[in-house]
Amino acid sequence: MKIAIALVSILGICLALPAIDFQLIKSVNSQKSTWTAGINDYFRGMTLEDSKKLMGWKVNPNSKPLPTKVEKVGALPDQYDSSAAYPHCFTIGKIYDQAKCGSCWAFGCVEAVQDRFCIQDPSNKTIIELSFEDEVSCGPDDGCEGGSAEDAFSYAQQSGLVTAACYPYSIPTCPPATEPCLDFVDTPACNQTCNDRESWSTSKHFVSSSYNVASDEAQIRQEIFTNGPVEACFSVYSDFLNYKTGVYQYTSGDFLGGHCIKIIGWGTEDGTPYWLINNSWTTYWGDQGQFKIIRGVDNCGIEDDVVAGMVQL
Repeated sequence: MKIAIALVSILGICLALPAIDFQLIKSVNSQKSTWTAGINDYFRGMTLEDSKKLMGWKVNPNSKPLPTKVEKVGALPDQYDSSAAYPHCFTIGKIYDQAKCGSCWAFGCVEAVQDRFCIQDPSNKTIIELSFEDEVSCGPDDGCEGGSAEDAFSYAQQSGLVTAACYPYSIPTCPPATEPCLDFVDTPACNQTCNDRESWSTSKHFVSSSYNVASDEAQIRQEIFTNGPVEACFSVYSDFLNYKTGVYQYTSGDFLGGHCIKIIGWGTEDGTPYWLINNSWTTYWGDQGQFKIIRGVDNCGIEDDVVAGMVQL
């Protein structure tokens, strides 16, 4: 009986481990790595188990595979940032908040699609913010319980996405460690009624084609340079939660789950090539919401699952 109680107590302690790991931070920084760890306010009040609920990438075995796009790679710059190349497309550099919901798979897609409406418009006048909730609540996967980038883009192609003004994100977003944002939520029910004066059908914006980008560093750069940001999904370990600056590469820590983000560019820092990425964990995490991860070696699978699409203007 005493042994059983002890085991339950140990399990309880393990489950309650905080997401912010001071020992891990100290360990990473002592190794003189390519990146620096630190305290991210986004995870204040969250346990390690809580953080796993944010990792919403999961492969749907029943999904129809997307074609893989391979194109000729031309001359590409050594450094590139889509937000700097298209400064009028304000959505490219904007950091969003998926809140306490495993909707990263939807955010990576919707963010990339709305950016591409601006980039792919020859007049560069199509500046819109699209609805994350349309994808999360009305899309093909499990909403806050997870989904895949392929399914997200397929939905944007087949059903389209309404604007954020029509269907705003209803999951509470607020500063870290405050109520009610400490609690994870169930996926909101799909409500196909616009909050603005648009009708649901006229508010829809479509992707004309969706595809996987070949798992090749040069192919991914070419896609971003030619057509705009892409969605990518990768494996997250506990050291990543404590990322602050520099070029991340896995150092130590347990596997937490799969996470999807938006790659907007690339470059080299102190001799280390990197991808420039927008996360959806607010500006209270990382480098004002962004991070860099080592490029060209498929660290944590960052180059394995890259998805994009052309938009219907």
